[in-house]
Amino acid sequence: MTNRIDPVRREASPEPAPQGVYDIIAPEGGIPAGCTNTVPYSFGITTHDGAPPARGAPLGEICEHQIGMTMKLNSGILLDGQGRIGSIVANRQFQFDGPPAQHGAIYTGGWSVCDDNTLALGPSKQFYKCLSGDFYNLYDQAIGGQCVPTTIMVVKLRGC
Repeated sequence: MTNRIDPVRREASPEPAPQGVYDIIAPEGGIPAGCTNTVPYSFGITTHDGAPPARGAPLGEICEHQIGMTMKLNSGILLDGQGRIGSIVANRQFQFDGPPAQHGAIYTGGWSVCDDNTLALGPSKQFYKCLSGDFYNLYDQAIGGQCVPTTIMVVKLRGC
């Protein structure tokens, strides 16, 4: 039995730990200028292909019931509405697991929201959406010819 760090509570816990990644692992390079690693509101995401939007663009809003997943960002840790950790896993896919994050996760922290309403991971705002059957998965790098560059846009949620 060893002490582990719970990435959500950030406190030592003496109980045996399920297999997974408990460490907060962020890409090198910090976060981009104009970004923050904590936001005081819940949000959803959507993707935007093409040129990134301009800085200072108004933050879009959507009714909470219109989006499939809500998220929160605190100290670079991205959590969904069920408390799962946003991470880049071993195959480079962006997904939510745990806690803990999936065994072999590459990044479990280092997320930020930028003043152009984009989501960044470490110093990068560039993601890839890759066709998988009739839907797309999101990745932090292209994994094949079925991938196109995309930007993940943050959308503020409101009750409707």
